[in-house]
Amino acid sequence: MLTKYILVRHGKIIGSYDKFIEAFKDLLELGEGEIYRGELILRLSVDEVLELKNIIVGSPVEPVEAPVVRKTKKIVVLDQMFKGFYSEVLSKKLKNIIVYEIVGRGIDKPVRVDNIVKYPAETDYDVAKLVEELVSKGYKVYFFTGDKKLYSHVVMIQGVKAYYMPPSEYPSKEVLVDEMLKIVMEA
Repeated sequence: MLTKYILVRHGKIIGSYDKFIEAFKDLLELGEGEIYRGELILRLSVDEVLELKNIIVGSPVEPVEAPVVRKTKKIVVLDQMFKGFYSEVLSKKLKNIIVYEIVGRGIDKPVRVDNIVKYPAETDYDVAKLVEELVSKGYKVYFFTGDKKLYSHVVMIQGVKAYYMPPSEYPSKEVLVDEMLKIVMEA
């Protein structure tokens, strides 16, 4: 293993040494400074570098799905009936919270824009699986739906706060979204 000793004084490199004693002697002459020990991590020949470069450059880059979670402990999941207006308002008011918007058909995989994740789900089972997955990752999930059947299924998942909020029971969508905001912010 190749080890180098580096003498530094006032933040500037004074010299590089193969032996500690050489660096130490110069340090004594300077009267002050620091000695760092550096070890070789990787050594490649020119041919090896070219080969690796060809592998990296020649390989097709596969799209990597970005993680859909941030350093937040809360996540909001909105059923299909709350897409659009509701997710836009919630995402603007809850900037540090990711809002999942169930979109049904139209996309093949989740699409994230800022803190909104448009999530494809064709069945209630798909929605429940998403909620279970988020809860299993340690997030406090707030699920909002106006579908009583879906609500009764999701409310049984441990760790989720499920809310049955049919839009017809609220005077306006603004009142309904304000109620959602209160629920998430008060917790």
